[in-house]
Amino acid sequence: MSTRSGTLELIEWHWPDIVEFEEVATHLMLEQSLPPYSTDSNAEFPHIAPGQRCFMGTMFIRYPGVTISGRGEGVRSRVLRVTFEPKLANNITNGLSELPLPVLQSLLDIRSEILRNLLRLAHLELNRFDPPSTLAINAYLQLIGLETQRVIAEEHNNLATGRLAPWQLRRIKQYLREVSPRPTIEELAKICGISSRHLQRQFSSVSGKSISKYVEDFWVERAWQLLIHSAHPIKTIASDCGFDHANSFTRAFSRATGIAPHVLRQRAAQKISTG
Repeated sequence: MSTRSGTLELIEWHWPDIVEFEEVATHLMLEQSLPPYSTDSNAEFPHIAPGQRCFMGTMFIRYPGVTISGRGEGVRSRVLRVTFEPKLANNITNGLSELPLPVLQSLLDIRSEILRNLLRLAHLELNRFDPPSTLAINAYLQLIGLETQRVIAEEHNNLATGRLAPWQLRRIKQYLREVSPRPTIEELAKICGISSRHLQRQFSSVSGKSISKYVEDFWVERAWQLLIHSAHPIKTIASDCGFDHANSFTRAFSRATGIAPHVLRQRAAQKISTG
């Protein structure tokens, strides 16, 4: 449906098992995948940073004039797409024809609950009435445009002030969950598009702990859960958590938690057996 502010449309595809695409958006677009979601999608900007792929979430912005190359699992895909008309798009982007790579990457995985709720309401209006109210859809697009402007400005501000952006923190957490053995600080800095020194300095200012301590705490928590809820041998858990030897894992775990891995497992088993 088209209004003075842009177009709201529901698009559906039936992809093969694996889908790859390369497109250039001619207008500023905001898209949200609807259930059932396509999973494990990633993308790159081949004309800006070929080979630097990043995660592509269920809500993302496609910037005008920027080529994006994506890859993911196929199956059925339903997308709610907002295409902003040029004048509103210019206000949203503050007239910027180009964005830095870290900002472009962050806009591929937007986690704004305000935007998500506005899109949900717009989608409801689109489906609930026949025909839907042009006035209502236009109002939703205006609000969506305002919030999109704030999201882009926030990512710009994070980059300008040197603070870690929310997408960088999300990427670190995702990488820790998915990558084994334990990644290095250099690897984590690379996926955030910054130097190791910058990551170490800014992570401390944001979280109150060093990136090294954060990684250690993450793996200790992972080991704790595996010891309690799995039957894997301690040697296997040590390897899964990035330790070359079970002894070094035992020392590190005991130092961090005050309890040895085998003692924790014994106590957990006793608790289960006694109900």
